[in-house]
Amino acid sequence: MSDLAQDRILRLALGCRLSTAEGQGDVLLIPEGAMRLKGPARTILELCDGERALSEIVLELRRRYPSEDAARIEMEAVAFLTRMRDRGVLEDV
Repeated sequence: MSDLAQDRILRLALGCRLSTAEGQGDVLLIPEGAMRLKGPARTILELCDGERALSEIVLELRRRYPSEDAARIEMEAVAFLTRMRDRGVLEDV
């Protein structure tokens, strides 16, 4: 699948949720099991609340990580969200 459109609004798919268990670390629970999340992956997925467009998610990430390169933030966020959508973790609103 190609990169996502900037106006795309995403949310976690049915059956997927971020773990809130104490001491478990950043884990995404999916119907097939669990995925350990690294770096800002949890933050990115938390921003997929079914209300923000992809462009708004990128803007928020730039705000939270001002010392990082803005173009790199966008490229890596879009690539990550595309992979998650392709795996069925995210769905369109």
